[in-house]
Amino acid sequence: MNDHAPGRDPGHPARDPRDPGGARSGDGGPGGRGPMRDLLASALVGIEARRRVDPSHVGRVRVTSATGGGPLVVHDDGVGFTPQEVRWLSAAPATAEHGQVREGLRRYETSLLTAFGVADVVELVTRSALVPMAPTMRWVGLPDGTVLVTLADEPLERPGTQIRLHPRRATRTWCTPETVLEQVLDIIDQLPVAVEVDGVLVSGGTTLWERPAAQQAEWCRQRLGVDPLAVLPLRTTVSGVRAVAAVLPLETGPDHHEGHRRYVGGMLAEEGPSALVPDWLTFCTVLVDDRRDALTDPAHDDAAVAERVGRAVLAQLILLGAADPALYRQVIDLHGSALARHALEHRDLLDLVRSTVPLPTTLGPRTLDELAGLGEVLYTDDPAVLAAVTAAATRDGLVVVDATRPHLATLLDGLAAARVTEPAVVRVRPSVADVHGAAC
Repeated sequence: MNDHAPGRDPGHPARDPRDPGGARSGDGGPGGRGPMRDLLASALVGIEARRRVDPSHVGRVRVTSATGGGPLVVHDDGVGFTPQEVRWLSAAPATAEHGQVREGLRRYETSLLTAFGVADVVELVTRSALVPMAPTMRWVGLPDGTVLVTLADEPLERPGTQIRLHPRRATRTWCTPETVLEQVLDIIDQLPVAVEVDGVLVSGGTTLWERPAAQQAEWCRQRLGVDPLAVLPLRTTVSGVRAVAAVLPLETGPDHHEGHRRYVGGMLAEEGPSALVPDWLTFCTVLVDDRRDALTDPAHDDAAVAERVGRAVLAQLILLGAADPALYRQVIDLHGSALARHALEHRDLLDLVRSTVPLPTTLGPRTLDELAGLGEVLYTDDPAVLAAVTAAATRDGLVVVDATRPHLATLLDGLAAARVTEPAVVRVRPSVADVHGAAC
């Protein structure tokens, strides 16, 4: 953590879009998960900085919940801070710039700032790993901007940093053992660094994206409460991005927005609709590990990532159809509506729908490709019209598609407007239905 970055207004810290401490959804409850996420993110920055000067350093984070009136403590064995660096800290709300400050220091400043959302007193105790026999420094801040920097009464045995939060009465439930464990598990579930909560190791194992499909499905059951029909590995061809898609076991409606998850460096950074997942992927929960470098992969390429994630899902569905036709048919039977609803927006998706999603017709279930070559294909989304023409169409050998489901009517209307020739689809008008009905 020797690199310097331009000073920033500590009252309005800038954030990278892929920063785990950035804007997030799903941070409900007193204090939310934001403060805990920022505390853990700063601890990881400290460990990574120490690894740059000591590649053999493994690193560990220890979280101790607030019990018996004590503080919540997040302790990392990272690089720590020198006395001068501690004096640079200006985490209490202010407007003044504080000069050239290392990026790692800014990360800790952000943690201290968000900590004031749940705490009346915030302490930072630190010892530098870069200075032989470095003293242990203590920084204490209050919400009104009061800051005190002194030598610590009790020196740390080893280099690293502790942040201690003394919660307000209204937010003490945020720091209880049960709540702290739940928050940490949600945030660092895929973190390769060892993290302990009240002495229990809760991370540091194989990440979700490296596990076999059966273990990924079990993770979805335990962590998301979802028993997926299938788990699809997604190879995006974007350096630093990998993902899996859990196919939901329930049909999704047109307004459904599943809680996708984006992780950065193994930490949960975002829940809900994601810029890295195409809008039409409503029938999956996508879990993205976004490891792109902020300098070489700027945020504006998120749309390209989303496009490739979508293509990867389609490719995996095709492979699933070849490897396990019965499971693929189950997926299509349940989510064919979701696929057809957006088929006109994406050529690859339309191709998949044309070849694998059966439509109800007077000949029985048929895909659009199976209807090609049969001449003109009629369709209607009006139940009365459908009832009037079905018997006559069956008798006369005409093909009529039951498009009473809204998504089918939208798809076929689009094909008719585009004057697709294979098959040529034509909406049945009520006047035609009257003629056929009379003939019946």
